[in-house]
Amino acid sequence: MSAVGPATGAVADSDDASFARVFDGAGALMRRAGQVAGAVVRGRCDARETLRLVHDALVDASWTALVGAVLIGGIVGLQGLGYLTRYFATEVFGWAAALSAFRDVGPLLLAFALAARVGTKNAAQVATLAARERIDALCALGLDPHAVVTAPRVVAVVLAALLLYPLSALVILLVAFVFAGVLGGQSLAASAWSVTTYVQPAVLWEGLLRLAAFAAIIGLCTTHAGLSLWQRGDASAAAIGGAVYRGSVLSLTGIVVVNLVASWFGSAG
Repeated sequence: MSAVGPATGAVADSDDASFARVFDGAGALMRRAGQVAGAVVRGRCDARETLRLVHDALVDASWTALVGAVLIGGIVGLQGLGYLTRYFATEVFGWAAALSAFRDVGPLLLAFALAARVGTKNAAQVATLAARERIDALCALGLDPHAVVTAPRVVAVVLAALLLYPLSALVILLVAFVFAGVLGGQSLAASAWSVTTYVQPAVLWEGLLRLAAFAAIIGLCTTHAGLSLWQRGDASAAAIGGAVYRGSVLSLTGIVVVNLVASWFGSAG
């Protein structure tokens, strides 16, 4: 029995330390979000750097997003075929496919593509800047790292996501229509009529808001993970790789959680 007490205490101490690290990390991330928001609101975000990063993000993520849109469009079309054959729901197929493309699956797909291509690059770049003491050099020059490094990357991911959204959603919708037409005999005119008749503009706005939230999470989490090296003073290659990994995990976790919350509120409403 004497060995049980110390072992139980060690487990409890380990759990307490884990919770403390989680809360400390969440607090640091919230502080970083406040610093980025402050730089954007005060107009201190470097506009030229932001535009350069938007261009890079579009180049990096465009093909990944388009290929993913084709695959997801095929899945949406195949899922809709089940309802077409079971319920003869020809009039609502276009509406259901549009909901998936514009609000549910489309923003989530694009967020994953951005996290995989742009988010990892963000974390690696910021971590490399920190490892090479470039962040310290900016501070020595009297520049705010959040205005020059962090905020432009967060804003760039959001702008790139919003620019990619219309094309990605349209590709998903068109591929779903083609699959349903070729494999299930669904009329393209009936699908288009269903979209124009039943889909409300609020669906598009909700999709845009979801995607903007996802993109902000990607930009914030990846740059935060990269800047953590600056605070720890670790310049090793393993530390840079760890920052990229942590940024990816944080981004994907945040995207999934926000998507679940948004879907729950959407179904409740």
